[in-house]
Amino acid sequence: MKTNINQEIFKRYQPKKKLEIIESLTQEELLAITSATITRIIKETGEPYSRSRNKNMFVRRVIRTGNNWNSVFTGMDLLKGELYVSLYVQYSNTDTTECIPYSEFMRDEDRFRGTIIDTDFLGNPHTYYYFYDNEDRARAIRSLLYEYVYRKYLDQQ
Repeated sequence: MKTNINQEIFKRYQPKKKLEIIESLTQEELLAITSATITRIIKETGEPYSRSRNKNMFVRRVIRTGNNWNSVFTGMDLLKGELYVSLYVQYSNTDTTECIPYSEFMRDEDRFRGTIIDTDFLGNPHTYYYFYDNEDRARAIRSLLYEYVYRKYLDQQ
């Protein structure tokens, strides 16, 4: 039986039961999450920017995941009603944080390819890539759901 995470995550279960549901989700079920569900998650448990309706939700370091190569999923932002994915990317001899629109990150393709164009000390442009396939994206969604349950029920533990 397929689990619809868009409904199950907001039902009145104990936190332990919700964690069991999240752990048992398959890759296809995790990728079936809607942007409306993620928006609600961030509105409920995200931290507001100062004097703004915009919110961000960073994932704790112990549950962060990435593409096991040069990038780590650090959280999501809700800026003016639009969802953005925050990725910490290491390339060459430096690093940066990239904010990618959620719709672009979760596009129906086999994998997401992000690019960074940077210049060296002589001003020559270099292109650096980072990739997220469906397995990496599913792990990122799972870590976001874990963070949601942790923040939502923190005061009950």
